[in-house]
Amino acid sequence: MKKSYGQHFLHDKNIIAKIVATVSMEPGELLVEVGPGAGALTLPLLTKALDEPGAGRGEWVGGRCILIEADRDLVPSLHDRFPQAEIVQADAAMVDYDAITQGRPWVFVSNLPYNAGNAILEKIFTSKNPPRQLVVMVQKEVGERMMAKAGEMSVLSVATQLYCDVERLFIVKPGAFVPPPKVDSVVLRMTTKTSPHSWGDRGGLEAIIALAKLGFAHRRKQLRQTLAQAGVSDLAVIDAAIETIGHPKTVRPQELKTEDWVKFFSALNLS
Repeated sequence: MKKSYGQHFLHDKNIIAKIVATVSMEPGELLVEVGPGAGALTLPLLTKALDEPGAGRGEWVGGRCILIEADRDLVPSLHDRFPQAEIVQADAAMVDYDAITQGRPWVFVSNLPYNAGNAILEKIFTSKNPPRQLVVMVQKEVGERMMAKAGEMSVLSVATQLYCDVERLFIVKPGAFVPPPKVDSVVLRMTTKTSPHSWGDRGGLEAIIALAKLGFAHRRKQLRQTLAQAGVSDLAVIDAAIETIGHPKTVRPQELKTEDWVKFFSALNLS
């Protein structure tokens, strides 16, 4: 493992089996895996896919697997072990997921690298053709931020919850990896919300997230002051919008629920 990639290789067969069991694949879907490493997850995923209804003649149910690996030294082995897969040697945070999926339905699975997981997820969430389902392993702390409730919200939790319904599956201890990380990890299953939906199209969601980023620029300050200083609108307009969503003028950004940000954006008439 190269430290620059922030990757810890999963080796615990029981954990691998639990992760694979949570992934559902439907006929015609692509499987996209980031950071396959030595293929510890890849092999059982493809084996499972071969057992799915609709698979046959050596082709798994989706008919295509895309593996994205940043470490070029691992690519030759992946080619040898998984000749049926398309191997993309690239930084997953820089990949054009619309280009590689080409409009086809897909699922995403990854033991996400610790140092790039957020950037990879943001890239996936904002794609025009997002996956139907994501099963990912992240640091426990990151997972908790993604699932946070009002009072502990962050830009990450707002963005994640706008795009997906998030379910915490189980905790993974450091001993399941080589080398072991210093923190616990958590496996999450995320189901992408259909678009357009009640919160708007994907372009609208990105505008809401941009507003949240401004609001969280000074997390401990009152939201009204931060947004006024950022030039979003006059204090009177911001105060009226805050009142519209049922919060006091002294509210801080972490106290707003995801749906509050949607209503707040609309009340500010920023669309």
